[in-house]
Amino acid sequence: MINKRILQSDFIARLTILSDKDFIPQAQGFAVSYARFFKFSDSELQKIELIMEEAILNIIQNTFSEEEAGTIDVKIIYQPGKFIISIEDKGIPVDFRMLEKSEQSALGILLMKNLADEFRFINLGKDGKRLELVKYLPEEDIPGMTAPDEQEQKEPEPSVPATDIPVIRLISPDDAEMLSRLVYRAYGYSYVSFYYFPEKIRELLADGLLICAVAINAQNEVVGNLSLYFEHAGAKVADSGAAMVDPRYRGHNLFKSMKNFLRNYGAGIGMYGLYSEAVTIHTFSQQGNISLGARETGIMLAFIEEKWTFKKINNDQLAGQRQACVLYYLKTSPEPQRTVYICEKFFPILKKVYDNLDMRRDVVMADTSVNLPVAETQSLIASVFKPDLNVAMISVSSVGEDALGQIRQQLKEFCLNKVDVIYIEMPVDSLAAAVLSDRLTGLEFILSGVVPEYRDGDYLKMQYLNHVRVDPAKIHIASDLGKELLTEIMKSYV
Repeated sequence: MINKRILQSDFIARLTILSDKDFIPQAQGFAVSYARFFKFSDSELQKIELIMEEAILNIIQNTFSEEEAGTIDVKIIYQPGKFIISIEDKGIPVDFRMLEKSEQSALGILLMKNLADEFRFINLGKDGKRLELVKYLPEEDIPGMTAPDEQEQKEPEPSVPATDIPVIRLISPDDAEMLSRLVYRAYGYSYVSFYYFPEKIRELLADGLLICAVAINAQNEVVGNLSLYFEHAGAKVADSGAAMVDPRYRGHNLFKSMKNFLRNYGAGIGMYGLYSEAVTIHTFSQQGNISLGARETGIMLAFIEEKWTFKKINNDQLAGQRQACVLYYLKTSPEPQRTVYICEKFFPILKKVYDNLDMRRDVVMADTSVNLPVAETQSLIASVFKPDLNVAMISVSSVGEDALGQIRQQLKEFCLNKVDVIYIEMPVDSLAAAVLSDRLTGLEFILSGVVPEYRDGDYLKMQYLNHVRVDPAKIHIASDLGKELLTEIMKSYV
């Protein structure tokens, strides 16, 4: 067993090897030995072994000359639900797009992508480069849960609405199993996977990456939940999501009560605010956000898969279409004064968004007729694929001259792999990012919105729909500004 303290560290173990083929078996054995701790099957261990061989060989062949004695660092990283192999080097800079076209490298890269659940290539600038290979951890049976048909036979949902008034409080680790049961009662088995695993909920709670406001009824059951997701422990903003209410308690205004509880909690610990995504199959959660003072900041046209359904709610109108979400931001504490740069095409609608947010912002319309200005030679761009939603996210941390080319190549890969929606997020604190956002419209990316104070500043979100059909008549928006946002976004929808 691995000590819990070790799992909470930045990495579990690190191995440094020379850039020589003779050391590939040592790197393979290192990764496989730790993979065994997480109960991967023999076939998955064989895949990890093969991934390591291809990754190390690729680095040796393309990064170091034969006479150069470079080193390669291999780290084993644990994140809830994920076993990550991070491979770093400070050898010759490479263009990953060219490697994929190279006869020597293309097959190995394709093999790694097919064997890994997530594959990331990250340029670290002067710190070299990193290859991240992710395998999803084996999922154990959910304690106390049976198959859907048996569950419904044994525990039919009461048809009579409950009349008691639940108490709102912070979740405790002991509530994790009841939260998993609530997810089933609210969504069946169509929701985000980790909520069905009490042990994973407890782990995220312990790591400070998840906080939940739960509603507890007279029988001490969890009948409502609203979660805060943190990118790292102590982050100043958090994603507010996973709003769910037991069908017996719908109509009790539990969402509003839980959101208000979390707003007060965030203010108490000095957070700047909460952002969230409200579904558009109905306007209930949007109205709840607005009534608490949350403001619309964008719309994600096709964020949720069609298969995600709500128990005891008519889902017929969703037939044949992914669900849209409205982005909201709820301020909890005064934020820093900032200047944001917006390209001319997005400026009119985003200026209205910022005015409505009533934040300390100087909103500047950037001149995008100039060449792409850069502060770095190479861009810092990372990508991640979310299989539970079939969406991908491209995160731009630093804009360099190669930014557009990197994004174009990554977009091509995601499209070929039939990813439904590809999102881009980038800071709006520089002219370079504003120019890049304007250039991305040429790749058929369209506006999604902004997220204030996302990562020590505001971020712009754009979206690319990969042959996904959107009927705006099936998107129900609660506010006038939200409707205006939808109209502006749909103007660019092709």
